[in-house]
Amino acid sequence: MTGESQLKAIVQAVYAHAGAGDWAACEALLSPDLVIHEAEGLPYAGTYRGRDALRRLHGIVMAHWQDPEIEFHAMTAGDGHVVSLVTFHLTSRATGKGAAMPLAETFRIEQGRVTEIRPFYFDPAAVGALDHA
Repeated sequence: MTGESQLKAIVQAVYAHAGAGDWAACEALLSPDLVIHEAEGLPYAGTYRGRDALRRLHGIVMAHWQDPEIEFHAMTAGDGHVVSLVTFHLTSRATGKGAAMPLAETFRIEQGRVTEIRPFYFDPAAVGALDHA
């Protein structure tokens, strides 16, 4: 069993490596069977699968939003899961509309690798609406 501090360290490293564009280091922490679930209503809704799923999704997100930023608030872990509380600051490239959206990102970790990521946006429909004038 991976301890709370180890679980958090894995997720913090995923955030750091992805943010720096170090995909080799990031993907070393991801399961080959990684699944990422993005909620309906988001411009990038759907299920992304595979070790490179985060890299592919990151490219879509970065292309969609103008200068997106994640503001970290808190992280808790236990029983193979990590929950990260963040605010996602985003501006639509299509309309210039922006928002600061609270979300909780859940990570499932097995054998030291992330197997699932599921972001829960406070209001996914409001995020999707940013693209409409």
